[in-house]
Amino acid sequence: MINDQVAFPLLTEDEIRDVAGFGRRARFEAGQMIFEVGHVRADYIVLLEGRLEVLDTSGDEDRLITIHSSRGSFLGDINLLAGIPCNIFSCRTPCSTEVILLPVDNLRNMMIHCSSIGEKWMDAMLRRREILSQRGFDGLRIFGCHGDAPTLHLREFLYRNGVPHRWIDTGDSVNAERIAKLGEGPFQFPLVTWSRKVLMQDAKVPKLAYFLGVRRPIPDEVFDTVILGCGPAGLGAAVSAASEGLRTLVLDRMGPGGQAGSSSRIENYAGFPSGLSGHDLAMRSYLQALKFGAVFAAPCDVKEIRTDENGLHTVHLQCGTVAKTRTVIVTTGVSYRNLDVKGLNTLRGVGVYHSATLVEATLCDGRPLHVIGAGNSAGQAAMFLSKHNANINLIVRGGDLRKSMSSYLSERVEANPRVNVRLHSELRALKGVDMLENVTIENTSTGEISEEDCCRVFVFIGATPCTDFLGDDVCKDERGFLKTGADVVACGKWPGKNRLPCILETSVPGIFAAGDCRSGTTKRVAFSVGDGSLAVNCVHDFLGTYD
Repeated sequence: MINDQVAFPLLTEDEIRDVAGFGRRARFEAGQMIFEVGHVRADYIVLLEGRLEVLDTSGDEDRLITIHSSRGSFLGDINLLAGIPCNIFSCRTPCSTEVILLPVDNLRNMMIHCSSIGEKWMDAMLRRREILSQRGFDGLRIFGCHGDAPTLHLREFLYRNGVPHRWIDTGDSVNAERIAKLGEGPFQFPLVTWSRKVLMQDAKVPKLAYFLGVRRPIPDEVFDTVILGCGPAGLGAAVSAASEGLRTLVLDRMGPGGQAGSSSRIENYAGFPSGLSGHDLAMRSYLQALKFGAVFAAPCDVKEIRTDENGLHTVHLQCGTVAKTRTVIVTTGVSYRNLDVKGLNTLRGVGVYHSATLVEATLCDGRPLHVIGAGNSAGQAAMFLSKHNANINLIVRGGDLRKSMSSYLSERVEANPRVNVRLHSELRALKGVDMLENVTIENTSTGEISEEDCCRVFVFIGATPCTDFLGDDVCKDERGFLKTGADVVACGKWPGKNRLPCILETSVPGIFAAGDCRSGTTKRVAFSVGDGSLAVNCVHDFLGTYD
């Protein structure tokens, strides 16, 4: 049984009375299932009297994970708040039980009007997810080979969107019996199951996203703002916009986090003295935006933005869906630059990666690995991966790590006995057929070239803005970053006659840019979050929604 006061707090009598005003009472008889895995449920539950047993059915055997028997305990998961209706647990009543049923929309209102309850509720949901990962909760099972790019893509999507799952490596003989228990094959991998029930073969991210409810139909309405990108700037904008009463839609190619979501540790973000991972920061911001009513949809690839003569913007997705909005905030960020290195493109996703999270760390074996780059992302990756591998090579083109990496981080990297910092070095080639076998490294100071054993390469070099989907009417600098405000006026692209652009407004009135994709910005998480909030101020000015 799980006993954690943060994860499972009790509401006081006063709080129960407050909650009752937002829900309705219901009674369930002994032996009744209140909800089951996979079934659609739209209510959170507060226990008044009786007993509730919560079951995990995702493993090989069903198990009882917690019992609610105290008045004021409550049931609910992040999924419901995110609009994902399918349950990941089952719940039954062994005796006659009375509860308060609280619909999701009413929960949002309650958390806003009863802030002390909302704080208790939010902390509980976050903590419960932490406990799930610690207690061996399987969730979905993803069967696929460790060298399979589609399997990795599925795992990254589920990780980004906070969907509990477990990876089963089909290339490891130890899992042969587990695969046999799924039934008569042959199977098409990657395979998605719940316990031993096959849900999907040859699974692809878009299909799985719709199946799980992560990718939902976009409402047919005119939003106040549509935010493109769900990194720090997009999440900062989402929290600000939704909390200030703007009808907000957030679209992303993968899910919350952006490039920062791949950071294993962020230690210079104000308010978190012990640091936190990019994934944790993203999930907290995501949950905060959901609380205020922001709508999220992923995966979504934007094809183009069109603007009619009345200034209404339509965001056209590759799948054919269209979102209508009065304003757009572009926070699509940047991607790490592709190196012109022999063998790199062939091995992308099967030996070469641009993020270092738990998903990628599980792919590393005992052989050496190489991290390419000298910025904070590369340093954080090296530190994180050193917990899983004893031989990390940090390949740095320059001669001083401190020139591009925060001083606290560079000192920590240099003091780590598992990290070998190699200055004046560059990656020249990668070798392997289906999997990476070795790399070629050149010491540019001495001219020495060495071929080295390597299990994985992590590339964190350069920043290319993700702005290709925007047309020529949106002004960009020579590198593709979006110009805004005074820079738009200076280049003669501002079409307005009666006003100047807002500080973060692009050359198309009503389209704003924030974060790493904006020209001239500081590529730091804290700056991006603030830039996203500033963009919302510009939206208010544009719409006239500020007094």
